[in-house]
Amino acid sequence: MKQIYRLYGIPNRILCIPFLIALSLSLVLLIPVTAHAQVNSYARVTAINGTKTQLTISNRNETYHTFTVGEEVIVMQMQDTVIGTNTANNANFGNLSAIANAGFYEIAVISAINGGRTTITLSAPLSKTFSIGNNSRVQVVSFTQLSTGGTSNFITTAAIPAVAFNGNVGGVVAIQVPGTLTLRHNITADGQGFTGGAISDNYENECEPGVYRTNSANYAAKGQGIYLSTNTNYARGRARCVNGGGGGSDDNAGGAGGGNYSAGGDGGAGWTCNLTPSGGLGGIALNTYLIAGTRLFMGGGGGGGQGNNSNQTAGGAGGGIIIIKAGAITTNCTSTTLSISANGSASPGTSGTGNDGAGGGGAGGTILLQVGSWSVSETCRLNIQANGGNGGDVNNAGAHGGGGGGGQGAILFTGARPTTNVTTGTTPGTGGLNSNGPGGTRASNGSGNNNAGIVEGIGTVLPIRLLHFSAENSNKKVLLSWSASGEANALFTVQRAADGINFTTIGTVKGASNSTVNQYTFTDPNPVPGKNFYQLQMRDEITSQITYSTIVSVNITEAQSIVAAWPNPAHDHFSVRVSNEYRDKNHVVTITDLTGKVMYTNTYKPANGIITVTPGSDLKPGFYLFKLTSEGYEQSGKVIIR
Repeated sequence: MKQIYRLYGIPNRILCIPFLIALSLSLVLLIPVTAHAQVNSYARVTAINGTKTQLTISNRNETYHTFTVGEEVIVMQMQDTVIGTNTANNANFGNLSAIANAGFYEIAVISAINGGRTTITLSAPLSKTFSIGNNSRVQVVSFTQLSTGGTSNFITTAAIPAVAFNGNVGGVVAIQVPGTLTLRHNITADGQGFTGGAISDNYENECEPGVYRTNSANYAAKGQGIYLSTNTNYARGRARCVNGGGGGSDDNAGGAGGGNYSAGGDGGAGWTCNLTPSGGLGGIALNTYLIAGTRLFMGGGGGGGQGNNSNQTAGGAGGGIIIIKAGAITTNCTSTTLSISANGSASPGTSGTGNDGAGGGGAGGTILLQVGSWSVSETCRLNIQANGGNGGDVNNAGAHGGGGGGGQGAILFTGARPTTNVTTGTTPGTGGLNSNGPGGTRASNGSGNNNAGIVEGIGTVLPIRLLHFSAENSNKKVLLSWSASGEANALFTVQRAADGINFTTIGTVKGASNSTVNQYTFTDPNPVPGKNFYQLQMRDEITSQITYSTIVSVNITEAQSIVAAWPNPAHDHFSVRVSNEYRDKNHVVTITDLTGKVMYTNTYKPANGIITVTPGSDLKPGFYLFKLTSEGYEQSGKVIIR
């Protein structure tokens, strides 16, 4: 039965230990398929090179989307070495020592994928540090842009769920819509995060409160959390695995709830163990690391229940992560309510005669919403929630161990929380009944006040990424060139200063409405004599956040070796003007890409001092360098092909 639980959001893997075998295909085929439209691709990152520009990947899942050159991806630290020396067999096992890089994430752009699809090259170095090691997991997830009919808007056609985290990849929905995202279906990561702990074997001796970590299957497994253990001696026992709930110990004690924004509840004490409680310890709270929006965590899994009569139940899985960046969100549906949810899974109650321990609930996951405006219909309301799962009940009149409630997750808004026809909630899970007899007590609830995990106004965390910015002297005018990604709904303001300090605006350029790398140019027709300094002011029109580029400069009095092309950007041709003394000479025109590879060459003779270069379809859209050579005379420039 453990593997059937996995199909309903209670994974079969033991947390905080090496991974168990996958589900059999025959079991999968027994479960009805629900219409859905997963939209992300995933891969485990096994190495990052020294310049932080290349990811070595494995465990690719491109079933629902394919990693593509030019698209944005999110590099995410799912787990890291965070328990330090908290490894002894006592109640401190699995406590957080230092958060390290756990939860860090960063937007990047793919510039190349090797033929075997084992490496991804990024267009710019990562700014954050990510840990690769035995006790760590890093994955790369497509930041999939959705659009309909060539517009910047998108209307959902089916529910969008996360792919369940399998210990290497998954657990995340990450989408962006430059315009309006119209919801007609749910977006969910319920129970798709860190997995719940497995049950114990059938075993009974006496109350054993001192078993905090062990490899013995006599004791239930811990839920998975932000620490990945490869030591089987850490797999089971009462102690938490950071935000993963501890497993129940003998005799018939309950598993604890997982933690995220708030801590999970402790598991029930167990059969005749009121004076020596043996239930699992709740997963810790990570709220202080979530409130800035710079880290994201999946909900911790609940610990498994301990038993001796084959009635014990496994822990619930935590909620996953949902990231949505959109210019606006609206709703249009035939039902009365839609949801964006990353709830933790509940643990089932004990089966049969019920006289064993139940598993703890999974913690709620994390939802990050960077949305410019909300327009939610009264007839199609929206419910946004990241609730903790309930602990399992003991279905027996005798006092055993119910499961602890899962901690609440987090909902992070970069702006104000919407209130019109929108309900938001992060509630901790309820502890399971220790017995179903009269006056039966419960295991502990997940901690924290209801909705404490709703955080507003964290600011832009999915920013415009400027990849390149340069200035060139072009026939006594200044040609500015830059490339960027993530700039939908952005406005570039070009600013100039003669002293490098006092900048004034000389023009604006609207950002493109897509998530690929885009190239831009702007010509300053009237630079001042001498040195000119330039910067870009980049305004995100969703959040009104303003950032600035580095400052570049150009000297307008330098000898003219740069020639301007027009039109620029061009399509199948562009023109350049040559100096008067060379207007009757043949010129060799050579076009290369930015790596120096020759893409086109031909010989031209000016007509009225102008050469019209016609590479036609030889050049794909992008940045190119061109050079004109004639009898010791040489000029060069840049051109963008659309």
